[in-house]
Amino acid sequence: MFAVLTCIFVQHDLRLVAVAALICVIASSTAFGFHLRSLKAQGGLRGAWLGLTGLVAGCGVWATHFLAMLAYQPTLRIGYDLAGTAASLAVAVVGMGLGFALPVWRRHRDTALIGGALTGASVAVMHYMGIAAIRTQADVLWDLRYVVASVLIGAAGGMAAFSMRDRIKGTWAWAPPAGLLVLGIVGLHFTAMTAVTLVPDPTLAMPAQVMGRGGLALATGALATFILTAAASLMLMERLGQRNTFVSLRHALNAVPAGLAFFDPAERLQVWNEAYAGLLARSGIEVEAGLPRRSLLGAAAAAGWFGRTEDGETQGAPEPETNAQIGVSEFRLPDGRWLRHEAFRTHDGGGVMVLTDVTEQKEGAAAMAAARDAAEAANRAKSEFLANMSHEIRTPLNGVLGIADVLTGTRLSAKQRELVGVIRQSGGLLNGLLSDLLDLAQVESGVVELRPEPVRLDALVDSVRALFAGAAHEKGLALIAAVEPAAEGVVDCDPQRLRQVLGNLVSNAIKFTETGEVVLRAARTGDRVRFEVRDSGAGFDAALKATIFQRFRQGDSSATRKHGGVGLGLPLCDEYVRLMGGELTCDSRPGEGSVFRFTLDLPLRAAPSAPVAAAVLAAPAVGACKVLVVDDNPVNRQVMELILGSAGIAHVSAQDGREGVEAMKAGDFDAVLMDIQMPVMDGLEATRRIRDWERATRRRPSPILIVSANCLKEHVEAGRAAGADGHLNKPISAAELLTALETHMSAAQSAPALAPPLRHAY
Repeated sequence: MFAVLTCIFVQHDLRLVAVAALICVIASSTAFGFHLRSLKAQGGLRGAWLGLTGLVAGCGVWATHFLAMLAYQPTLRIGYDLAGTAASLAVAVVGMGLGFALPVWRRHRDTALIGGALTGASVAVMHYMGIAAIRTQADVLWDLRYVVASVLIGAAGGMAAFSMRDRIKGTWAWAPPAGLLVLGIVGLHFTAMTAVTLVPDPTLAMPAQVMGRGGLALATGALATFILTAAASLMLMERLGQRNTFVSLRHALNAVPAGLAFFDPAERLQVWNEAYAGLLARSGIEVEAGLPRRSLLGAAAAAGWFGRTEDGETQGAPEPETNAQIGVSEFRLPDGRWLRHEAFRTHDGGGVMVLTDVTEQKEGAAAMAAARDAAEAANRAKSEFLANMSHEIRTPLNGVLGIADVLTGTRLSAKQRELVGVIRQSGGLLNGLLSDLLDLAQVESGVVELRPEPVRLDALVDSVRALFAGAAHEKGLALIAAVEPAAEGVVDCDPQRLRQVLGNLVSNAIKFTETGEVVLRAARTGDRVRFEVRDSGAGFDAALKATIFQRFRQGDSSATRKHGGVGLGLPLCDEYVRLMGGELTCDSRPGEGSVFRFTLDLPLRAAPSAPVAAAVLAAPAVGACKVLVVDDNPVNRQVMELILGSAGIAHVSAQDGREGVEAMKAGDFDAVLMDIQMPVMDGLEATRRIRDWERATRRRPSPILIVSANCLKEHVEAGRAAGADGHLNKPISAAELLTALETHMSAAQSAPALAPPLRHAY
């Protein structure tokens, strides 16, 4: 180490040594700057950057070496062989170019170390080729220890530089590796110079054509100028790149509709976009670089910002001293606009402010809320209208059909029986239309729910066949119900909805078939059951098929059409099948009949481990019972009185809920037929009071059946919640009323009796 220092400070001109070191620093820094650009470039541009890197690095290390050689001050005259000197420059450029290129071509840590070692070795080869090009009257002696040490220093410096390159990120990523490479180059040069000893030999002749110190100075000066130019170009490119990046960022920020502002750690405004400046300018606030954030917030508060929140309350300006995320606030400006203020902290302690005009969002949300309220009000109005319509139409219809039903059981002439049949048929059609309209309204409101229960599928299909057997017989049609054995058994489904769908399909098939047959078929494949209704009717074409499931569509809408209807049956079937998880489809050709089919998931229920015996109810005959009728409408009371009287059932009537409660307490009734909508006290309240009285007196609960024209889902659930046992929709037939009475009275008689209330002795 002492020998190296002696070589530097005794045998060299320190001024030129300093210049050589400066050139080495500039060349190494510029080379690593170009090298980093080559890592980011692609294709031919990458090759250009690599070539420039090798040229700058090679020329820089060559200039460093020969400037140091110019600083070397032996006592002998020295010249330089032109060919050898030029060859050393070529070796430096090519070797260092390859060393810098390897980590770019293959990005791996081992490759970077190999590239660093190659760079250091290239410097060593260039150095010793340059020494070999010296021409002087002396013998050159070498100390191999220093030679080996110089090569190792150069290789270690290159490897350390390239290893550091992969660890440093950021704007100054080139500086640490450049510094390590400079240390390696300088250490290599002066260690190698320490290994040289010149022994004068006057017998040696100097070649005539050698390059003297003046020529070498010009060459190194030219290369130094080239390196300085390259370094200046790199700095200029960096500056232009930053400027272009800043301009691009400015354009990008201006493209953002929200107002953006960036503050340094001292809370001073640095960058903002046009939207931010525009928002503040409308309030008379001029934006300038360096303004404190507190001053901007104060000016905004003075202009009326932060005055009103969405709840109508006042608020102050956001505090700029808050760390982490400052949060979000919304406020209304004096001109009526709404702004959302968001503020964030950056990692370096600076801040970002975001101002967004949310006026349209606020207005849209208000409009949506108003539309929602209007829709809910309209839906409530529709529900109320449907309930009132149902009640007002079903109430007189109950009188028409009820009286006609009672008349059917009396002695009538043939003509009278025919007229009563017309009344019953017309009333039934009107009742069916009313039910379809109410069902459609429930489907549209999304309030229809399935009520699955265990059902024997073959029995359900047979009940549909039995319901329409009479209509088919009147037209001379064969109505066939075919249930494959695999489809028989108990499944979980909503029997009312499934029966309604199958009934509508069978009814349509009978209506549009003049001769032949209608077949209702059920077949099972695994857990899925396919239902099919096939007829031999007139059929229809593809144009009608495209609209057949649309509401209020008729197969024949002409004035001379043969079949009636309003076009609600099939659309309702389609909705109910979808609700049950299937899809209703149809196939038909004119003159070849039609087939409607759908498939549902209906797995068979597990068979019970032991057969379930049917309970034998020791119920009294219906005729031996006493029934209380509670209804405010005289016609409805008369209808139910006539039905009960025709069956020999004793009965008493009350015209409102209060009379019904009093009659129940005074009499001994086995069942109650209760209307809902009545004056003084409605049927639901009357039902609750009767149940309270029964519990208080420990009486056996009597069946209470709601008989009402209010037949929507909410009415049925309200009756059940009040304590009613069942719900019958008006208009009601004699068979339906008597069957319901017998069913519920038998169930009530089989229930265990309650213990009488305890009597206390005082």
